Amino acid sequence: MKVSIVTACRNAAATVEETLRSVLGQTGVELEYLVLDGASTDGTTEIIRRCEPQLAHFSSAPDRGQTDALNQGFARATGDILGFLNADDVMLPGTLQTVCERFAAAPACEIVYGGVEWIDFAGQSLGFHHGEIESLDDILDIFRVWWGKKQWVQPEVFFRRALLDRVGPFDERYHLAFDYDFWVRCFLAGARVARLPAPLIRFRRHAAQKSTQYELAAAEVRAILGEHLAARPPIGAWRRRVLGAQLSYDCYQSSQEAQRLPFAAALLRNPGWLFSPALRERLGASYFK
Repeated sequence: MKVSIVTACRNAAATVEETLRSVLGQTGVELEYLVLDGASTDGTTEIIRRCEPQLAHFSSAPDRGQTDALNQGFARATGDILGFLNADDVMLPGTLQTVCERFAAAPACEIVYGGVEWIDFAGQSLGFHHGEIESLDDILDIFRVWWGKKQWVQPEVFFRRALLDRVGPFDERYHLAFDYDFWVRCFLAGARVARLPAPLIRFRRHAAQKSTQYELAAAEVRAILGEHLAARPPIGAWRRRVLGAQLSYDCYQSSQEAQRLPFAAALLRNPGWLFSPALRERLGASYFK
């Protein structure tokens, strides 16, 4: 079973060598590692070139961002199992062998995910995170899962090449939540998942990383959910209505409209919000007994 890992990076000189070594040091699997650098100016390219003989592919050229670079990488990848790792994260020893063993034990499974260990810029542990997503309903319920901190952290997830071929590449309209859109499409395509109990990745948290742009990322997640709900996903009419009401109310709460338009007036304009559990909680459970 061949594994292809893609790293897309730009100006990651402070961390990229540790990232590269963590992947290239994996044992027990046939590894294909592809690194695409977006024309770095801080010495990243020179660091990667030291590892180039061990890489299946390396390029350094301007791109349209991480989503574009990852799509380029996966278009070149030839592995049966795929994953991607940020240039500031670290793959724990034995990760790829463990992932491949799980795929081999479950031939019908198309996605395997584990957990992450949060680390700071210096590599000190900040705690652990484990996602909890098993179904299309889970992935669409951003209120219970994403906002409830049960989401997948992207580098902990691995998937079969056949699934990517069926679902298609990452949507380049999205800069921060392209992976969320991809996972929704995977579940819509019938993907089955398996969870590993142990952390697979050390995920670095620092001020410069993209995932710190919480409000922008949340806006993309809301937009993605809105698009998929509009396409009437197969989760039942009542469930779609509830998620749609939650999304509408959540968008109101996170917008400037919430500061301009009094809540009572907004509710009169949007009676469908009454399907939202968050709205009912705000009004008081006694109204709905």
